[in-house]
Amino acid sequence: MFRPAPCQWFEMITTRKELVPTLRLLASTGAIELQTREGEAGPLVVPGTADKLARFHELARTYHAYWPQPDHTRPMRLSDPAAVLARGLEKIDDWIHEADPLIYAREGLAREERSLREVAAFLDVADDRRLPPLSDLSRIGARMEGRVFLFPKGEKARTDIALLVPASLMRIALNGTEQDFVLLFGRKADLDRAAHDLAALKVHPIHLPVWLPNDLAAARKRVADRLAVLTRNEDEASRGLEDCTVRHDLAGVLADFAAVEWLVEHGSELTASDRLAWITGWTTATSPETFCQSVEGGGVSCLVQFSDPPEGVEAPAVLRNPPWIRAFETFAYMLGTPSGGEADPSPVVAVIAPILFGFMFGDVGQGFVLLVIGLLLRRQLPFLAMLVPGGVMAMVFGVLFGAVFSREDVFHALWLSPLHEPITVLAAALALGAVILFAGLVLNALQAFWRHAFGVWLARDAGVMAAYLATLGAVFEPAFLWGIPLGLAWFSIGAALTASSGRIAAGATALAEFVEQFLQLLVNTVSFARVGAFALAHAGLSLAVTGIADAAGGIGGWIVMLAGNLLILGLEGLVVGIQTTRLVLFEFFVRFLKGGGRPFRPLPPPKLPTLGINGGSS
Repeated sequence: MFRPAPCQWFEMITTRKELVPTLRLLASTGAIELQTREGEAGPLVVPGTADKLARFHELARTYHAYWPQPDHTRPMRLSDPAAVLARGLEKIDDWIHEADPLIYAREGLAREERSLREVAAFLDVADDRRLPPLSDLSRIGARMEGRVFLFPKGEKARTDIALLVPASLMRIALNGTEQDFVLLFGRKADLDRAAHDLAALKVHPIHLPVWLPNDLAAARKRVADRLAVLTRNEDEASRGLEDCTVRHDLAGVLADFAAVEWLVEHGSELTASDRLAWITGWTTATSPETFCQSVEGGGVSCLVQFSDPPEGVEAPAVLRNPPWIRAFETFAYMLGTPSGGEADPSPVVAVIAPILFGFMFGDVGQGFVLLVIGLLLRRQLPFLAMLVPGGVMAMVFGVLFGAVFSREDVFHALWLSPLHEPITVLAAALALGAVILFAGLVLNALQAFWRHAFGVWLARDAGVMAAYLATLGAVFEPAFLWGIPLGLAWFSIGAALTASSGRIAAGATALAEFVEQFLQLLVNTVSFARVGAFALAHAGLSLAVTGIADAAGGIGGWIVMLAGNLLILGLEGLVVGIQTTRLVLFEFFVRFLKGGGRPFRPLPPPKLPTLGINGGSS
């Protein structure tokens, strides 16, 4: 349960023709990492593809916005990748020849539609009594003319007008729902200068069509009719472009390019002969049968064996925990991946982290809110699953402290009220810290057993544990303090006896090591007093909120309670989460975890990450 699982070395053989579908099926499982084993065959080479992929990327920079997602679901055999790319480029060229006029037409229609929608917004707020005839506004080139400018709403926009528009121009402001419009009248040179200055603020003129009638009602209808025509024409162009894309099988062509590029990228991790390819590396599958399930389910034969890895190669390690623990694996990964000889602390962290969080955030109501947030958002943001046990423990400590939504007058505390017994709260926090640190010492002993070094641990490090337990026992019985020099002697003599040479020097060095480790343990224990301090701070802030709410009374009191609880949830929830993380990483993990293992990096599925393809816009 506490030991990371090393990945299994696998060796699989397939034909070059089935290499891509086999790799795609393996990548879909997320259960393999490729790594070569040196042998008679050379590294896989995919000749004749570099220039074709380069031209494909050049075309993609221009047209990718109009391309669909690659169709990775269709069966694929790539016995000759270069020939597949050549045929794909021919199809893309045919698609471009047919699609270019449709793209040009659709973009022109879209530009006209955007311009007309601005005109429609202007006409919606226009007023016959304040405006000259529209035909005068649309005429460009006369010595005196008028222009319409679109401004974003807000006080800043009005200030910009006052600063950048010359006083020689007459202004008429029209306020819309989302934008404001300003009509400027005057000499053409002054209007040109104003337009240049306003462009720096992304303010632009609206170009009124010359065919607009002077009557506003008729102009609105004329613009609406033209917009309807443009929408129909855009839809026709989009359907034509979509038909063209389907006719030339562009989704399949993109899948071919994605697969070949993926094969080229990972080819250095494969070995091959003229007809066969060897897929080797690491897998999280526990047996050849489970390894082959997904491959054979995809219609590809699976010939694989699990064997010993190459000499001198470290196996990646994976953490295998039940679902309720997996979110807490984040703490271990912050230091790195535990190696095969290190303990996976996730099961312990899944217990102590919620307890620490709940101790510092003891409130039934606020804990329930955190519980609900964790349940609602754990699928979108998996790390928020930690809020579920954290919220539950906050509710438990809320019952112990008698707090619900910052109030302590709803029910009696099952244990104590933090502000009434602060010494007890701090002492309980120190006791909790001592238990957590002792668990770290136990995990360190377990790791020594896995490394076949338990005898060395028993001769040396057990002396530190004995001295620490004696110090804790001295709280109840001062005679236990004699355990400290006993532990010192234990550690020093054990270090001397287990040293291969220079035993006297080793024993003397061990004295300094003992002092350092023992003092560090004491400091780490005292550091857990912050858990009690934050519990007191939480109770103090809650008391302040309820005090202000009671003073406000009525509806004002309810508003204060709502705002105060939201403040506590946001501010203290963040602070308590940070403190929990700090205590786990720097007080608990330092006892045993180095994080020196090799992480498992699964083979990613084929895609075109360098193109930014997000699906076609047709």
